[in-house]
Amino acid sequence: MKTSRLFHRLITTVVCIIPIAALAQTDNVRHVAGRIPVAGFGRELSANRPAEANSQREIATVNPKANPWKLQATLPGAIIHDISFPTASVGYAAAELGQVWKTSNGGSTWTEIMNLGFPYYWYGVKALSAQKVVIAGFNDSNFEGIIRWSHDGGKTWSPDIILTTNGWSFRVRFANHKDGLVLDGLNLKAANAAHYTSDGGAQAADWTEIVPDPNGGWFGNQFSFLKNLHARASGITYCDSSDAGQQWTCRPSIDSVFDGPVFFANDKTGWVGGGEIAPNVEGWVHRTTDGGNTWSGRTLDDPWPIREIRFVTPKIGWAAGGNYSTNVGGMYFSRNGGSSWSLDVSTGAEMDACDSRLVGTKFQVWCAGYNGSFSGVVYTLKNMAAE
Repeated sequence: MKTSRLFHRLITTVVCIIPIAALAQTDNVRHVAGRIPVAGFGRELSANRPAEANSQREIATVNPKANPWKLQATLPGAIIHDISFPTASVGYAAAELGQVWKTSNGGSTWTEIMNLGFPYYWYGVKALSAQKVVIAGFNDSNFEGIIRWSHDGGKTWSPDIILTTNGWSFRVRFANHKDGLVLDGLNLKAANAAHYTSDGGAQAADWTEIVPDPNGGWFGNQFSFLKNLHARASGITYCDSSDAGQQWTCRPSIDSVFDGPVFFANDKTGWVGGGEIAPNVEGWVHRTTDGGNTWSGRTLDDPWPIREIRFVTPKIGWAAGGNYSTNVGGMYFSRNGGSSWSLDVSTGAEMDACDSRLVGTKFQVWCAGYNGSFSGVVYTLKNMAAE
């Protein structure tokens, strides 16, 4: 382990990112979704909310008919926050401390293609093709939210393209080769910002910054961005944009505590998840079938935070998550659109990102995260039928 990595794991401060209005509610308790970054000066994603009456959830048992997930690879020192597979063979993983990893054999083995160390943190990666890749994250020494491009499969990268000098950028997604969206995870002076481009985002001037909800706060790392340019993001508030992030409408979070990841299989069917590591360790999922106009109650109420949702059809999907500090995590499975769930695999790691590809007539799914030893883990499920 490099000295810089160990040093920045041991020095941790806590700064709460809490909506101002919540501070006046002194009878509430602080609910903590997580701390970012993991290896570095920690800041809490949290909010003051009423205490829940429910007791701590018990760890579920894996369903006897669970899907055959396989641990493909362990990446030492990689705190993975995002993955992207443009093909069934080629994939990329973005991790803290300036790391990018690549596989050319479907995830069986990985090669570290970038390692900048502190102060770089990569929280997002999107491969528009096997060669054209964009990564997003932040410089923790100066609060710059940044992206970088590669056009040769990660052999070379552009210099930092600075999106903001007042916060941290998280994930990046493109609906096509021109329309892209980046959401921030922290802003020093206001509610979190979004950045959109309609001409490819090759340089800083191609991106426009907007604040989706001036009265809001943080968003979860996963947001939804469909090919029809409809975007949804949620955290302290739930926000919706029909024009690739140029204009937003927002409402309170779907869950009474807060949300996190958002995934829509199409413009009608979608899910939000969430969870906390304090005062309890638990997670939840809600579903909609009318584009987000109405939402169900919690259809999953589980013993670790949900960090990522991935459906390969409107019926077949997973809710992944965990908490690395208590060695819990895994993937829950649904075959009825998220109406009910069963534990598919327990990984003992915090699962932060998933992706999927259609291989022939069946799907391959990958989910990645990291464990309490700060090693990245990649799990895969092959030959998933689209029922």
